[in-house]
Amino acid sequence: MVSLSQGTALSITAYENICEQKEIQDFTLGPIQRNYLYFAGSPETVKIKPPIRPFPNQSIPSHCETKPFYLASIKQPMCVKHQVILYKQTSLLPDSFRHETRDDFHQALHYDLKTKQYRIKRLEETTRWLPGDSLFLSGEFSGEYGHFLLEILSRLWITDFIQIQSLPILMNPTDRKQWQLDLLKPFGIKKPQIVPLHQPTVCERLHIPVQSFSLRRYTSSFAHKVWKTIGDYYDTGSQQVPDKIYVSRSRLKSNRRRLINETDVERLFSRNGFQIIHPQELTIKEQINLFRHAQVIAGPLGSAMYNCVFQTKPTKKLLLTYEKFIKMSDLLINTSTNGLLYYFAGTEHKQNKSPSNTEWSINLNQLAAYLENF
Repeated sequence: MVSLSQGTALSITAYENICEQKEIQDFTLGPIQRNYLYFAGSPETVKIKPPIRPFPNQSIPSHCETKPFYLASIKQPMCVKHQVILYKQTSLLPDSFRHETRDDFHQALHYDLKTKQYRIKRLEETTRWLPGDSLFLSGEFSGEYGHFLLEILSRLWITDFIQIQSLPILMNPTDRKQWQLDLLKPFGIKKPQIVPLHQPTVCERLHIPVQSFSLRRYTSSFAHKVWKTIGDYYDTGSQQVPDKIYVSRSRLKSNRRRLINETDVERLFSRNGFQIIHPQELTIKEQINLFRHAQVIAGPLGSAMYNCVFQTKPTKKLLLTYEKFIKMSDLLINTSTNGLLYYFAGTEHKQNKSPSNTEWSINLNQLAAYLENF
């Protein structure tokens, strides 16, 4: 059993230092004599598809490169909520991090710039033992739709290689909302399988599939297959789907990135044949079918527009945003779906706020002129 205090200094241990390497075809459930690192695919180099109309002065990389696609099977690690996996008493496993820049802010870890070590911000005193095999599906920000859709679900490429329907699934304590369960359902995951990390949990055998999508860093064929599995499961056809949709943020409870004249923007899109939708008021099935079958999609940049991952054809997309809020993830999604991406620039207000909280507006005359030929 792992014993750890909250102040323990932690370093990252590479899987290669603690695992015997094998091919994924050799994987079996049940007792293991040592740790294993199973490989399912080599790193992919993905050519980025540039926007047809980029944002002014937008930096667009030529390609992205993934990690190798692996499943790490580890004996008796400890899992702590918000994506922390401890090995023995002094080590963090690599999948404790969403991406390679590991000195960034972490929801559950404090990083010491001087010692280059980590400490857990908060650690419950009591631990729990989970016998048998289990699957890791926790994340730093898994309660947020975009992070769950792109990061958490991207680990489920592993379902092409192993059966997980009987495995306990380690997730954050609040990760049993209906929309999350609906996104897990196509992979055969049911609510009773979820083991919420209310307390540190030591697993007899934990299986950790690498993320196949890394926010702002890379996409992959493995991630695209995951989204296709979900889309295929919920697809009811295009009969009831409007050709053009505008994805509104005007009814969100949060005021983050508030488009201050969005009501006027909605009217303008409506006059140009767009149906206004509010994704948070729709079921997952309804959202997927709208994004999968609409011919043209427009809306302010944000997590709702990440539903474009479900597209199966070169859909035309118009992203409204401002200079300090341009995300690489939209380019990655557009690359995976072979989309036709356009940007339209707005103007920032209250610039003393952080980029993710800035209020902004759209020039209605300029937008009206642009939509005439869009």
